[in-house]
Amino acid sequence: MKTCRDEALRWVHRYAIGGAAFAALPLPISTSTGLVAIETHMMAMVGEIYGETVGSVVTTAAGGSFAILGQGLKFLVTRAVGFVPLIGPAIKMGIAGLTIEAIGRGVVVHFERKYPGKLFQEK
Repeated sequence: MKTCRDEALRWVHRYAIGGAAFAALPLPISTSTGLVAIETHMMAMVGEIYGETVGSVVTTAAGGSFAILGQGLKFLVTRAVGFVPLIGPAIKMGIAGLTIEAIGRGVVVHFERKYPGKLFQEK
């Protein structure tokens, strides 16, 4: 039997890989908005795995927090890329992937506190 934690972490890893790939795209605009969308969607997905609907107020608040975090990380990445321009995309990918992974694990921990060891039920 698979637990909700196992299923949620499986999805968190997927979102982290997707976010890292998105961060590597050579776009003329900032990828922060897209990464915030990925993070908020991941939060809703983890909630659904545990059988909860994440409300629009919570999603909006989290999205704002993720946007602020993203701007701070963008500043750090911009500084780091200035020192090592050849591996800049790898740095961006690493930071995006690790950030999404950390946020996702935090969301899973939140739901595990509410529903410890809950079994996953496919819909």
